[in-house]
Amino acid sequence: MVVFRFLAWVLIALAIALLGADAVTAIETGAPDIRTTAEILESIGMGGAAGAAETAPKAVADALGALLDLPLWAVFGLIGVVMALIFRPIN
Repeated sequence: MVVFRFLAWVLIALAIALLGADAVTAIETGAPDIRTTAEILESIGMGGAAGAAETAPKAVADALGALLDLPLWAVFGLIGVVMALIFRPIN
């Protein structure tokens, strides 16, 4: 339980850092620039996720496509908050 709670807080911290990076980019360029999950995966060399989304069955491809179009900070933040709520200490 403690490990999952720690992982939840790490995911929340990563989400805040990614949101801050998008905010800094928006301030620098003067226009909002929100990086999607697909863009970040491509920048770290894991661009095969988009290809996997295209070759999967239609329902899976639609779900992966929707996930890859979301900002990565939203994905990490949602997973982290849900995990934090599930694995919170019970008195």
